[in-house]
Amino acid sequence: MNNLAPPPSLRKTLLAGLIGNAIEFYDFIVYAYLASYFAIHFFPSDDPVAALIASYGAFATGMIMRPIGGLLLGSIGDKIGRATAMQVSVAMIAIPTVLIGLMPTYQSIGLWAPILLMLLRMLQGLAVGGEYSTSVVYMVERSPSGIQGFIGSFSPMGAFTGLFLGTAVCFLCTWTLGKETMTEWGWRIPFLLSVALALLGIWIRSSLSKDIFSGSDARPKSPVLAMFVHHWRTVLAIALANTATGIVSFVGFMYIVSWTVHHAGVTNDAALSVNLLSLLLVGGFCLLGGHLGDRFGTIRVAKFGAFLLIIGPWFAFSLAKSGLYVDMIAAGLILAIGQGLFVGPLCAAMTHALPASVRVTGIGLGYSFSVGIFGGLAPMFTEYLSSVHNMAMAPAIVIMVGAIISWLTLQIAPTWKNAKY
Repeated sequence: MNNLAPPPSLRKTLLAGLIGNAIEFYDFIVYAYLASYFAIHFFPSDDPVAALIASYGAFATGMIMRPIGGLLLGSIGDKIGRATAMQVSVAMIAIPTVLIGLMPTYQSIGLWAPILLMLLRMLQGLAVGGEYSTSVVYMVERSPSGIQGFIGSFSPMGAFTGLFLGTAVCFLCTWTLGKETMTEWGWRIPFLLSVALALLGIWIRSSLSKDIFSGSDARPKSPVLAMFVHHWRTVLAIALANTATGIVSFVGFMYIVSWTVHHAGVTNDAALSVNLLSLLLVGGFCLLGGHLGDRFGTIRVAKFGAFLLIIGPWFAFSLAKSGLYVDMIAAGLILAIGQGLFVGPLCAAMTHALPASVRVTGIGLGYSFSVGIFGGLAPMFTEYLSSVHNMAMAPAIVIMVGAIISWLTLQIAPTWKNAKY
């Protein structure tokens, strides 16, 4: 039987859990928002659309590496301890981000520039692959029964905090430096500023207990093998349930900025300012979703959130297309309610779905595969549909399809259909 080491205070648990997610999503969203600058400096082309798609391809490359990172860090979390995996992940996240901010461009080193960028994105994806799952498990396992849905929802709230911080930094840099300076060298600043977040995360997690489990008999020699042999159906259910997670996050709260600039005719500053409010809202609705999950059942609330993501996006993007501030804010609110009520309670549900011995590995693979593949490819695919095939409502369609898959999985998959949590 597993005996948990004496837990730290609940406040420290929450802070240690969410700080890594904030760093992870800060780093990824900064790259995504600055994709147009990378298209100029690292993927020169006579066709600006092709260059932008290639830049989003580098974003997707980092996301695709996440499942491998989920397995590696998941194994550390299940064999050695959750806290150790959290310490390793937060230390690894900072290195590629800083290096991206210091990298020479195509003009300086030619083809080595996009090659090195891709390699750093792969390393970054590997590092963050197990961050979310480890922090989710760590927080839920160390929280009292009856509030585990609420405590678990601090993981996605931390993720959206990172999205908010990344958006705010990009907004401030663009506003103060101007487009010309941002194009020349200002795009590097948001990456270099991530050092402060990384050092804070390393400091917070350095004091966590390194021995979460005592007694090696409860831990399989290979969590990865045990997961694939005995729990692959549950991992598949976790992956499919999270189809909408990355798609909504990266299309509804990232790609929407450039989409609104193009289709609504607003300035980039205006689109970013509205998105800042949207990110604050979705973080709050994540906590509300976790709280409601404790009262009414995590699966029931998550299904309701997924259903809102099916019926809401078309209306939301139609409003955003008007270019009016009130309409754009309403669009963000629609997406924030659906996403918050969906991902907030899903964290505790995923934790309860697997035994402790393979919990981090299973969630790491299932969640990272879904977010990495579907979420990572979604902006590039959406840009392709929007620019090449002139499908103005492509973002809404992509989100709706992802939400349908998530809702159906929660509705019919045995893992979720028969769940009592």
